Amino acid sequence: MGIARALARFARDVKFEDLPEDVVHQTKRVVLDTLGCAIGGYESDCRGALEAYVRESGHPREATVFGSGFETSCLNATLVNGAMVRYLDYNDTAFILQGETYRTGYHPSELIPTVLALGEREHLSGKKAIETIVAGYDLSLAFLEAVTGPGMEKKGWNGDTRGAYIMPILAGKVLGLSEEEMENAVGICGSCHAVLGILDTPAEEYTMTKNIRFPTMSYAGILAAFLAQKGFTGPTTIIEGHDGFAAAIMQGEYDLSRVVPPKGKFAIRETCIKSIIADFSSHGHLSATLALVRQHNIRAEDVAEIRITTSKRCAEHTGDPVKKYPKNKETADHSSYYLTAIAVIDREIGPDQFAPEKYRDPRVLELIDKVVLRGDPSLDRVRPAGISEIVTKQGKRYRCRVDYPRGHARNPMTDGEIVEKFKGMARKRMRANQIDQLIETVFSLEKLEDIGTLNRLMVFEKA
Repeated sequence: MGIARALARFARDVKFEDLPEDVVHQTKRVVLDTLGCAIGGYESDCRGALEAYVRESGHPREATVFGSGFETSCLNATLVNGAMVRYLDYNDTAFILQGETYRTGYHPSELIPTVLALGEREHLSGKKAIETIVAGYDLSLAFLEAVTGPGMEKKGWNGDTRGAYIMPILAGKVLGLSEEEMENAVGICGSCHAVLGILDTPAEEYTMTKNIRFPTMSYAGILAAFLAQKGFTGPTTIIEGHDGFAAAIMQGEYDLSRVVPPKGKFAIRETCIKSIIADFSSHGHLSATLALVRQHNIRAEDVAEIRITTSKRCAEHTGDPVKKYPKNKETADHSSYYLTAIAVIDREIGPDQFAPEKYRDPRVLELIDKVVLRGDPSLDRVRPAGISEIVTKQGKRYRCRVDYPRGHARNPMTDGEIVEKFKGMARKRMRANQIDQLIETVFSLEKLEDIGTLNRLMVFEKA
């Protein structure tokens, strides 16, 4: 049996009835958090441009665009809703371990908009949606854990390429495809789609396209599943075959024995739900800075220097010169300099901390120049650990280290905190009764007969 077919079989075998209670509950928590992030991303220029295209393109009315309620194809809804989820960089994250060292992170919840959009077309039940999401988390983790050597990023590729191999399988599960059809869908999609590293490299300023890295893979995955359903074929050994993924993209540094997830691991248990908006590798030192300014009432005008010690990966990824003075949201949430400055000035890092006027604020720019960032390789073993030391003009020194920031799997947010995070974004667009209905619907998701009901609750009264 080829790997693509083994992945298809794994996904088809995941059943709601076999899921532990805590896994089901965690899935609901992640769904609510993901929907909140979508609401938070509604006002972005990225969403506006994508929806403008969708409205002009003319497609069947089979899935709902969050916020506006515009009805379009499940393909288009996947693209727009997926970009909204990704925009704030507030959705969940997970890590890949290499030995004792954290190697890279990714956002597994980006598969959820696809399950909801295609699920609406297919009138998917809440139980089926839950089992598909759980399967997707397992497939995502295993696919990236199979990477050996320095990693995809060092070869010039982005880890969201996994979507070209995972999403055809999840789409096939929703559509009820056979293992053979799903196998072909993976071949169709994987052979034609990949994400270049330029969309997440330390050497380049980020653009709107960062927000559709995974959504475009999802779009392609649905399309591939539709084609396979009609009898279209693709290379069935796309992962392990000659000039396939392992050979061409990974250059042989890929452990094929690890690609198929072990049963019962349930990767969704270990996902980290963000408590602040920032690349997760910076959460340790940012949480430390926030703790210091809040506890000691440190004002921006009193700061002489801020010394940040973080992982080597974080220093490289969020501390390069291109990101020091960000000009857009996509770059700002990956700038340890900007994020540290805004943490001191505003004492929080949420949706309201990202706006053009803040990027140009003289106080922010002055404080950025007082940030000294150092990467310590020993912290890569406990990423996102970080240390913040603030020196005041009065000669006082305050120091704090945070290893497991709020939201980390070892320091998880409570249900109440996730609900408040959701409400904080939803209040700007929804009335209290709609917010409460959404929360209630998500936490009783297994009772939902048609996932489209949930999608329609994501429509604003005045979009």
